[in-house]
Amino acid sequence: MRLVGLAYVGVVVAVFAAFRVQARTEAPPAVAPPLPPAPTLVAEPLSTTALVPVPEEPAEAVLSEVAQSESPTRDVVAPPAPRRRSYRSRRPRRYPDPPTPADWAPPEGPVRIALQAGHWRADEAPRELSGLKRNGTRWKETPEWEVNLEIVQRAGAILEEMGYVVDILPAVVPPAYRAHLFIAVHADGSNDPNASGYRVAAPRGDATGRASQVASLLAQSYGEATGIPRLPTVTRRMRNYYAFNFQRYEHALHPMTIAVILETGFLTSSKDRRVIMNDPERAARGIVEAVTAFSVTPPPAAVALAGEVSSVTNGS
Repeated sequence: MRLVGLAYVGVVVAVFAAFRVQARTEAPPAVAPPLPPAPTLVAEPLSTTALVPVPEEPAEAVLSEVAQSESPTRDVVAPPAPRRRSYRSRRPRRYPDPPTPADWAPPEGPVRIALQAGHWRADEAPRELSGLKRNGTRWKETPEWEVNLEIVQRAGAILEEMGYVVDILPAVVPPAYRAHLFIAVHADGSNDPNASGYRVAAPRGDATGRASQVASLLAQSYGEATGIPRLPTVTRRMRNYYAFNFQRYEHALHPMTIAVILETGFLTSSKDRRVIMNDPERAARGIVEAVTAFSVTPPPAAVALAGEVSSVTNGS
């Protein structure tokens, strides 16, 4: 009986196992559930502002809004400011019809000589000549204006002894200054210590027609008195010196003032300094001799003496 029972259990186990094997082989494979359909993409309009219907307003409201927009108290964007013209461009031409050499006549009164010490009191320059405050050369601790002033004062003293009326002028010329003769005295400077020489120039636009004669006389007398070599060329700044430019600047000479400019030598040259710094009397003599040799500015004492001689001769 025990054997029959074991056989029965074995049969049951075998049947159960066979049933499971059959269930595995006949079961359909698992299928994944279908995916939901992809949403349909719809292109939006390019405008970033939502289109919202605007309720219509009564005509009175629209008219009121327009009236407010035209009110003088509304906020208005200011137009761009006009381009600011330079100080120089706003000034009118001081002499629309400048005089010519045919219009020249000597000023009334005694013979007046103006000697300008270049760069002296340049810190007083007005707005139109503000660039003068940054100009000028020097030698070590000696600024150019000190050398120029020393020469000018010595020349002025000699001329006054001869009977001339002499004005020692600073860098800024009085507006429309008038004299028989104006001489601007300056000194050169260079990074090259071998640069040497003096220069004399007449204005580029000489309304008197007589400045070139003075320039020739001064070039000769100054060279003979000092022994400094003369440079054959002059600079554009000398020919267009601000004191000559009566058309542009208020602080400039009267157009009928005969004028020249002298660069006495190079402060950076040991050779030139021996004269213009150590022996300024020689430089002053060179200037005086040109003044006395010019036909428009002869020595007043000599003219007076000639007049007395003439009157005595005619009276006898």
